[in-house]
Amino acid sequence: MGSCSIPNGLLSLSLAACLLVHLFPFGSAYPKDPPAISYHNGPLLTGNVSLALLWYGEFLPVEKTVVRTFIESLGMEKSMSFQSDVHSWWQKVHSYLELAEKKKSKGAVRIAREVDDEKASLGRVLGNESLPGKQVYIVVGNLEEECPGSCAVPFHRSRNPFMPPTAVTLEPPSGNLGADAMVIHFASALADTVTNPFGNGFFGTEWGQDSQAATLCMGLFATGAFPGYPGNVRVDPYTGGAFNARGLNDSKFLLPALWDPKTDDCWTVL
Repeated sequence: MGSCSIPNGLLSLSLAACLLVHLFPFGSAYPKDPPAISYHNGPLLTGNVSLALLWYGEFLPVEKTVVRTFIESLGMEKSMSFQSDVHSWWQKVHSYLELAEKKKSKGAVRIAREVDDEKASLGRVLGNESLPGKQVYIVVGNLEEECPGSCAVPFHRSRNPFMPPTAVTLEPPSGNLGADAMVIHFASALADTVTNPFGNGFFGTEWGQDSQAATLCMGLFATGAFPGYPGNVRVDPYTGGAFNARGLNDSKFLLPALWDPKTDDCWTVL
């Protein structure tokens, strides 16, 4: 699937199957009449998920902490305060498995292993030949440095001519733009990988390209969203950070919208 240029750091998460998912900027204009996503009878990622994290290049401690906390929050119990949370977002991903009549499971996610490669031992550009065997990989670059005008939206004003103008920019919930942008793109890729790991699971066709659970709703984060406007997100009164979901230890995240095949519309956790 091509190569990935690594300007500073890259996070690779092995999911122990056989797909390489590269996260690069997509056109995030929300179609007026989005096509339905349907199931094409292929295998899905069911059961529990064990992640191997490769921190390739230089990462700040806060960036690692934010990503780890998000992953750990996927397995949290439903909040009793009736506030939007990471658990609800993850359950929406797993609702696809029920539609496919797959065996229902909690879909627990755990970090099985972490490896640091600060010196980027395989070079600054990674391709398929750099990755061993049949594995499922999600690759997330340092979006603050690599493509802030595309990948770091809505924390950065859009500079991509194929994306709608930015109506408002938000402050990242953790205070670190790179970390929170990585969470958005990792969460999107995780949703797409669970629901369409081999290209024959859940997807629709939009303008000749496959649309998946998260990619079809890129740029939407809360009710009231439209192209260029992320929606009516919450704002932390103390930090100014924008969020739509709470995680472990009152951590806050901005999580992407997901396509809801039951309603044929984009669903947001808030």
